[in-house]
Amino acid sequence: MSTPTMSRGARAMAAKRDERRALADAHLHLDDVEKWFIKRGLPHFIENYKATDDVFTRALPLFVVLVVLQMGLELTSKTVTWKDRLIGGAIGLAAVLVIMLVANLVRQPRRWYRWPRKIGPLEITLLVLLGPVVGKLSGAGWGAVVADFAANIGVLGLAYLLVAYAILPVLKWALRHSFEELGNLGNLASKALPMLALFGTFLFLNVDMWHIASSFDKRSQLWYTALFFAAITLLFLMVRLPGEIKDLQGDYYLEAVVAASADTPLHEHVGELDDELPQLRTDRRQRVNMLFVLAFTQVIQILLLSVVVFLYFVTLGKLAVTDGQIADWLKTPECKVALPKHDLGTIQRLCGFDEEQAKAWYKIIEPGRLFGFPARVPGTQLFFSEPLLRTAILLTTFSAFFFAVSAVTDEAYRKDFFESITGRLAKCLTVRCGYVNLYEKASRRALGESGIDPKALDEEHRRTVQVPSLVADPNTRTQQLSSFQPGSGYLALTDPEPDEPVRRRSQKVDGLFSPDHDHD
Repeated sequence: MSTPTMSRGARAMAAKRDERRALADAHLHLDDVEKWFIKRGLPHFIENYKATDDVFTRALPLFVVLVVLQMGLELTSKTVTWKDRLIGGAIGLAAVLVIMLVANLVRQPRRWYRWPRKIGPLEITLLVLLGPVVGKLSGAGWGAVVADFAANIGVLGLAYLLVAYAILPVLKWALRHSFEELGNLGNLASKALPMLALFGTFLFLNVDMWHIASSFDKRSQLWYTALFFAAITLLFLMVRLPGEIKDLQGDYYLEAVVAASADTPLHEHVGELDDELPQLRTDRRQRVNMLFVLAFTQVIQILLLSVVVFLYFVTLGKLAVTDGQIADWLKTPECKVALPKHDLGTIQRLCGFDEEQAKAWYKIIEPGRLFGFPARVPGTQLFFSEPLLRTAILLTTFSAFFFAVSAVTDEAYRKDFFESITGRLAKCLTVRCGYVNLYEKASRRALGESGIDPKALDEEHRRTVQVPSLVADPNTRTQQLSSFQPGSGYLALTDPEPDEPVRRRSQKVDGLFSPDHDHD
């Protein structure tokens, strides 16, 4: 709390500190709900999520390690002994501790011995310059000094990106979601494989497809073709998905929030919800966050389905297509002689083939290579030839592109695959509606208890996350404008009679957001 003897700057800093502490209490009250958002890859759904406020503090461990390495492990110098390196590392660690101690004595004198709560630009500047300056004073070349400085700047930029955009929580969700989708592989294959198999089987048993796949001089040309289709698929998703995110909405009325929160931590707080809930909008970071979740889930589905389709094609080829049939399709002679061993010299000698014909037959009767390994089932004589692998890879690429387009545009695919993902995001938006309402109340209560006027928070909150919602009243057939009024709920404006004043009322009672009616 501030005192009359404080300067204006000190009072402002104390007020800001009290406000942060009050908002931290509000976040603590809803910590379980916020963790639920993070586990679903949506950290930007958390209110007042300003990770950049303490980006330097979060980057501090990286800089400590980097300074110790720079001052202690001068690996570019061949004349430095390990004893000198250990001494240098100890000096670097001591220098970091001195900087932290001085910063603590200024910012938190009563807790000078604890880890800094906040690291400012001055301390970061000293840490960035410490390694290069000491290196130069100790005789290091300008190349090493510049490399140390560039490394420090790179670490600072990387830390800013990781923290400011909550990339680490999203990446952790992506990794966890990938393993979860493996458990759903059977369900995914049972729905998508029949249509893809119908589409691909006729192409697989087509002579021209085998010719095209085997016409590439090098396997790299085939992979370039696959990468081309992958790029087209990704481009298609990046063009279509932002529009899907823009149209995505939750249900922002009490009954929908209660229903959506049944299996979420918000269920423990539903008794605290108001009858009128905020009509939310999403900002750019939240939309990008949802876009990443939607795109990543689509890509994982496509990759897993590609594996299933590839296995289907190589299995079909092994069962239905003989070596002689492959040779006939590729217009190369078949050798019907039992070969004691498979090498080009034996094939030429026993089959009467020239060198080119022997190479073609050798590819048919020997395992191909997949990612550098022989395409053979371990412990068995079952293998997959090079022409079969190439044809399966090419058709798998086509099938993946077909699935990506169909999942977004075709109604049959869209219902089974795409809308299941957007439905989860819409549920998160609905849960966020209740979360925002509770966070607003908790913040106002915490600020009031700290002696801070919550009106400023109300105005900022209304400006950033609340928007008027124009809806139709099915009873009066007039339009109503629902907007947030700080401290007093939501004002429903109708086209009143000349003598009828504007009245405040509950949207729930008036049926504005009844589940039986559409809403914007």
